[in-house]
Amino acid sequence: MPSNAPLSNADTALLGLLCEGPMHPWQIQEVVEYRDMRFWTHLSQSTIYKQLRSLQRDGRVRCRPMVCDGRLRKVYSVTRKGREALLARLREWLAEPEHVKWRVDLATYNLHLLPRRQVLASLKTYRRKLQEGIACYRELDAFLESCGCPVHHRAVARRPVHLLEAEIRWLDEFVAELKRR
Repeated sequence: MPSNAPLSNADTALLGLLCEGPMHPWQIQEVVEYRDMRFWTHLSQSTIYKQLRSLQRDGRVRCRPMVCDGRLRKVYSVTRKGREALLARLREWLAEPEHVKWRVDLATYNLHLLPRRQVLASLKTYRRKLQEGIACYRELDAFLESCGCPVHHRAVARRPVHLLEAEIRWLDEFVAELKRR
């Protein structure tokens, strides 16, 4: 029985991939792996199969057997209903900021439980790891640019750079305040 349940993160990612063209689950898995999509979606190999079956039950994708690479495979494609649901979800997510729960907030709230020396050492390590993350995302952006990826794909690599740089600004202000007290 088809449902009108909102699309999950994994559903949205799968439908977006299938809008690029019909694929069998193994092809989807390869694209997810190549694009490192597990880092910013909730897709895993087992999730792909489960979500495709669910999307098919909901009438958002269709499946048909097809010979690919000399093997009979189930090839999935987006239905009109699936594309409409995807576009609605994309508009919604592009328009509404998401509240993210950061573990560092919980640790910061309770840092009075740690000795000051440990707090400052941990925050110094946190800052170094933020800088390493920025360097990795910049490398990813350069790689994507060299591959000719479209700007909207590259934006997924550039956005975390800005978030991490803002986190470093907050951290530097916070550490300076801690040192003044």
